Amino acid sequence: MKLLYYYLQILLPVALMVYLYDCALYETTLISILIYVLIYRPLVDGHRLIRLRQLPKKDLWKMFIPFYGAKYFGALYFGVLT
Repeated sequence: MKLLYYYLQILLPVALMVYLYDCALYETTLISILIYVLIYRPLVDGHRLIRLRQLPKKDLWKMFIPFYGAKYFGALYFGVLT
């Protein structure tokens, strides 16, 4: 159930961005994509890794480094703990 909740957290904003694009709100869509990629996803992924005890709380800032979360791919998307 926790994995399903995580998937909803990461996919519902994408659905909102698709809706904004369909409504021809291109500038708003671009801004929302930037916020999603640069702020929202690193925070959501970091908090999931903290809950899974894969990442110490003090290292949350490292999730903002590009591709840093790739080494936790299995834990994030499949719940596989290493």
